[in-house]
Amino acid sequence: MVYPIIQIPDNAADLPEQQGTKTKYWVRLKNDNQKMLFKIGRENTGENWAEKVTCELAELFGLPHAHYDLAVWKEYKGIISKNFVPDDGRLIAGNELLSEIHHKYQIDSRYKANDHTIRRIIAYLGISDIELPLNWQVPTPIIENVLDVFLGYLLFDAWIANQDRHHENWGVVSYDEEIYLAPTYDHAASLGQNETDFKRAEMLSTKDKGRHISHYVTKARSAIYETNTAKKSMTTVAAFEFLANKRKNAAQFWKQRLQEISIEQCTAIFEQIPKTEISETAIKFALEMLKLNKTRLLEATQ
Repeated sequence: MVYPIIQIPDNAADLPEQQGTKTKYWVRLKNDNQKMLFKIGRENTGENWAEKVTCELAELFGLPHAHYDLAVWKEYKGIISKNFVPDDGRLIAGNELLSEIHHKYQIDSRYKANDHTIRRIIAYLGISDIELPLNWQVPTPIIENVLDVFLGYLLFDAWIANQDRHHENWGVVSYDEEIYLAPTYDHAASLGQNETDFKRAEMLSTKDKGRHISHYVTKARSAIYETNTAKKSMTTVAAFEFLANKRKNAAQFWKQRLQEISIEQCTAIFEQIPKTEISETAIKFALEMLKLNKTRLLEATQ
């Protein structure tokens, strides 16, 4: 079985989506009135396969997440996803949320937004009237609130080496006079998708510890800062550990979920990506990343 590549009709594109840095269009497919978002992957990257793979990994993990499929529109390859916001709802991204409680917040910053700190995220999500994600079935009573769910997002980020949890890549959904944590979304900057096969092969085989994949995975950063004076963002593992130390029961639950996912299940997902979209070297490299990060995370916050 191979994941399909959805063919988007040439005339299906509606207005472009302004949020984010990638080229995006809202589209409607034939016989389907539901609005969907088509994002064009950057050339010479694996953003499209990374988004599809991480979507399926999030499903294994049991997280509320946006669903993605591979797609093509005209000559452009990308991914397509159903809008997880109800028609009468609104997605409010983290930068807008944090600017409401910090009047000097750098709301328009795209890079090095060091106002985007882990403590501010925790403080905002600790507000008691934020509901768990819409239509998500809570897997266990251990998950008590949205901080526990967001902790799952941070563990997932660290596992897949997602380096793009910036302040527009999390948020809440306002709908029917309630506020819900948004599902996790936008994971294209993961799994070493932007590396060349030459570099991947080198990192897999080198005897130089400083250039080996086992060292490479430790450098993944989250786009979340520990303080607003920090020069570098936190590593993905450090961001998880910070919140895990405050929500220890939830941390153990999510770590157990990770423990239960086998390398065979991950391999099966990669095997369903069309061979035209991913190389064998990229698969081998990504699987090794998942294996190494899993070990690191299971050893964290013991």
